Amino acid sequence: MTELTARELLAHLYETAVDTVDGRRLLQQWCVENRSPVFSHCIAIGKAAPAMLQGTLDCQHSIKSALLISAREYIPAELRDNKSIKIQESTHPVPDQLCLDAGIELVAYLKAIPEGSSVLVLISGGTSSMVEMPVHGYSLEQIQQIYEYLLASGMDIHAMNAWRKCFSQIKGGGLLAYTDHVHITQLMISDVQGNNPAVIGSGLLVQSDIDERIADEWLQSRVTHTDSSPQFYNPVDTRVIGSIELAARSAAEEAERQGFDSTYHEQFIDGDAIAQGRAIGEWLISAPAGVHVWGGETTVQLPDNPGLGGRNQTLALAMAEVLDQQQDITVLVAGTDGIDGNTTCAGAIISGQTKQKAEQMGFDIGSELAKANAGVVLMATDDLFQPGPSNTNVMDIIIAHKRN
Repeated sequence: MTELTARELLAHLYETAVDTVDGRRLLQQWCVENRSPVFSHCIAIGKAAPAMLQGTLDCQHSIKSALLISAREYIPAELRDNKSIKIQESTHPVPDQLCLDAGIELVAYLKAIPEGSSVLVLISGGTSSMVEMPVHGYSLEQIQQIYEYLLASGMDIHAMNAWRKCFSQIKGGGLLAYTDHVHITQLMISDVQGNNPAVIGSGLLVQSDIDERIADEWLQSRVTHTDSSPQFYNPVDTRVIGSIELAARSAAEEAERQGFDSTYHEQFIDGDAIAQGRAIGEWLISAPAGVHVWGGETTVQLPDNPGLGGRNQTLALAMAEVLDQQQDITVLVAGTDGIDGNTTCAGAIISGQTKQKAEQMGFDIGSELAKANAGVVLMATDDLFQPGPSNTNVMDIIIAHKRN
């Protein structure tokens, strides 16, 4: 590659990370490494489900039928034109009637699979919202209120999914009630800290009474597409094939190939986005030169009338506030799914000039952060990062470049 600017380098490293955990690529790799086991039916749910299904069909010519549940914007024409695929459009992050329809369709599809069949189930981020079957007595409006409360509360994904299981017939292993007649292999792209299958997608096929300590012990090891199944008690052969660790490490390794000193930081970045942005910014001021990569997922507690932005834009702007006039530091903060909050951007690429530009335009960064309005500020400073939707979802990535 020709010499890159700092912003171009960070965008390239982001693309490398996202490509490494691309749903289609991960399924192709898994099929090759596992000598293409034969499946007759496939179920794919979530943001990365269309790409995962494409990867499966690339290798699995034995698939007789498939059910795809995802949002309209993720489903390519290639799959829409395939007559063997039943497509159920859904929504994210707050369920609507389509999500309830998807729950009914999922159960009906499972029931109709012939006894003894081998079924491949593909789960990725967004599943918790995209397919739902509320427990009796709860209306769609009540479920929507619960989801809206959870999204604005500042809870992490573990807490939110624990709540979601309480109001669902199929989450927390509830879907297992419809699988006794088939053999299931479940492959997951993780969008949760620790990559616990009981949390990913709210654990549709992971028993709710699972001893999560057993699962967590297995999940302390590095999760890549070559990992074997976790050794916990569950009737479904479950494997995590994609994770933020895999994506972040690939970005750090690519930085090394580009000739930079590079560090992958194993610390998972969570908690309040503003606090974490300021803390990482302070650390970078005295950090060694080179490329630094973190993975994680922060939270934002929304005010009553939030502005424009998301957790990544919030973290980036909070970091920019601290890095004012630091001419040697540029940082990318972005969601690996290509979307952040209520915007079409993945996040932002900020620098030591961001705060000064914002103030020249009349913005007070502290005030805008309190209003959850980071997106408007970063739009004005021309620091938004908009790569478009990806074929994966493994939470968020932070990539910093500090010149010598």
